[in-house]
Amino acid sequence: MLSDGLPWIGLAQLLADADAGWFWPCTLLALGAALASFVLAFVSLKHARLIEDTPTSRIRSAAQGYVEIQGRARLMPGPDIVSPLTGTRCCWWQYRVQRIEGSGRNRRWRTIESATSDELFLLVDETGDCVVDPTGAKVHPSLRRRWRGHGRRPSQVPEKTPWLQFGDYRYDEALIAEGDALYALGWFRTQSGAPSFDERAELSALLRAWKADQADLIARFDADGDGRIDLQEWEAARRAALEQVRRDHVERAVDPDVHVLCRPRDRRPFVLSTLPQRELARRYRFSGVAMLVFSFVSGACGIFALISRGLL
Repeated sequence: MLSDGLPWIGLAQLLADADAGWFWPCTLLALGAALASFVLAFVSLKHARLIEDTPTSRIRSAAQGYVEIQGRARLMPGPDIVSPLTGTRCCWWQYRVQRIEGSGRNRRWRTIESATSDELFLLVDETGDCVVDPTGAKVHPSLRRRWRGHGRRPSQVPEKTPWLQFGDYRYDEALIAEGDALYALGWFRTQSGAPSFDERAELSALLRAWKADQADLIARFDADGDGRIDLQEWEAARRAALEQVRRDHVERAVDPDVHVLCRPRDRRPFVLSTLPQRELARRYRFSGVAMLVFSFVSGACGIFALISRGLL
C-alpha cells in the first residue's frame, strides 16, 4: 500500500516545492480548461437532446418558429454557386488557404485567405421547398478535404484528402453538393405571396413617376399631337396606370408563399447537416461525454495541485 502511494506523494512534494512562476500558470490553466470543457460538454449534450426531441416537420405544414426539416439540397434558379477555391459547383462551400512560414522549429502554418458561403439555396422535400440562409449555421458538410500545393490557388484538386502531400501551401475545403441529403434545425418562417395592397397609394406613386418623365408621357398619351397633356388625355393616362397597378396586384397575388429557414433569433442552435439525424445526435453526445471526462480530469489535476500546495 505504501509503494502504491509513493508516486502520488512524490508528485505532491514536487508541486509543493514548485516555483510560483510555473505552478500558478499550470494550475490556472488546468482549472480553466476544466471549466471551459464542462460548459462545452453541457452545450454538446443539450444539442444532442434537442436534435433527438424535436419532431421532424414537412415544409408545407411546418409551424412558424423553431423546426426540424429533412430533405435534399438544391440550387435556386439563377447563377450557380461555385466554390472560389476549386470552382466546384455546390450549394454551400467553405475554404481556407494556409502558407508555411519560418524555418526549423519556428515553422508554422499561417492562414492567408479564408471564406464561408452565405449564398441562398433550397431545401426540398416531397411537400415543397424552402430557401435556406446559411449565415451563422453550424454546418456538417458532405465533403471535407485537405491537400497541399505550390501556389495560392491549387493546380490540382483531389477527390478526397490524399495520403502523401508536398508543398508550401495547404488548402482546406468543405462542400455541400447539390442533391445531398440534408438535415436542418433552425428558424422557419413563411413570407406570404399575397400581401395587402393600397391601390390608391400605388396609383399615385405610378402617376408621379410618369409625370416626372414628360417626354415619355407625351409620347404615350398625347392623342391630338399638340405637345401637351389635356384633361381628357390625362384621364386616359390615369386609366392606363390603374390597369397596370391592378395587373401587378394579380401577378403578385398568385405568387406562392416563400418559406425561409435561417438562424434563430435566440441562442438555440442553427444546424445544417448531411449526416443523418441519429448519427448527428450520436456525435454531439459522444463529444459531450468526452468533454465531461476531460473536465473532470483537468479539474482533479488542478485541485490536487492546490491541495499539494496546502491551499485547500
